[in-house]
Amino acid sequence: MRYTNCVEKERADRSVSFCVTNGGFSPIFITAAISIIALLAVAGWQIDTAVRERSATSSYIAAPDGPSAASADALAGSTLTTDAGVTPIGSVVLDGIVEKYLSLQQQGLYTQEVGEKSAEKMAETLKVPISYHTYAGADITTTADTSYARMLAYRGDLQVSLAPLLKNTQPEYEIFAYYVSTKDKKNLEKLQAAAQNYRAAANATARVVPPKDALSQHIGILNAMEAFAATLDTMVANADDPFASVILLRSYNEAETDVLTSFASLAKYYREKQP
Repeated sequence: MRYTNCVEKERADRSVSFCVTNGGFSPIFITAAISIIALLAVAGWQIDTAVRERSATSSYIAAPDGPSAASADALAGSTLTTDAGVTPIGSVVLDGIVEKYLSLQQQGLYTQEVGEKSAEKMAETLKVPISYHTYAGADITTTADTSYARMLAYRGDLQVSLAPLLKNTQPEYEIFAYYVSTKDKKNLEKLQAAAQNYRAAANATARVVPPKDALSQHIGILNAMEAFAATLDTMVANADDPFASVILLRSYNEAETDVLTSFASLAKYYREKQP
């Protein structure tokens, strides 16, 4: 194991440092945005197709509640609701798409271009709330000793408590991508193991005693690891729901960025401590 002034994870094809020395983040950010827009745009097209196809078979049947009821009936028979295996998270996404589509249709405003622009706006705001254990200052025992020597001891303690992260040798988004393409459950097991390693590291780090001037950085890495672990668990639970999955890519990116940022803040604390 090798540690510099921060914790490092050895990836399969690269070494990703929590120091963020290159100032960059995962390309998953761009992928997530594109995937969400593409999925919503395609969904709008599929909904429109489903409505038109069902309209041909139901045009001779009176709809008691008008056009809205007919459109809702068409949506009920679309592949989006019957074949996609939609989870509660996916249902929220799908409901939003349906609501926007029906609103545009009722106003006579729906076109593919308008649908795509609406999808882009939805992609900017869609987010999945993820619950996880959070730490506050009162949860952590600190020491008043803020000397350089104490910082070195603290860093050594973290090298031990964060060791479970070294077990994660493959980027988590890559593992998820492999599952999407192969449907091999072993990839979900890998994601679950990765989440558990983050959680184990957080549990061990919560017992480390930081100098009082490192408390905010300490809490930052704890909550970032807990959030990332919870995000991975949520991705596993919704892996077969395409709607939930693309929205969770945004959550993944935010959680991953928080981990990188929190460890970068800790590295800055190390650097600025004077001997």
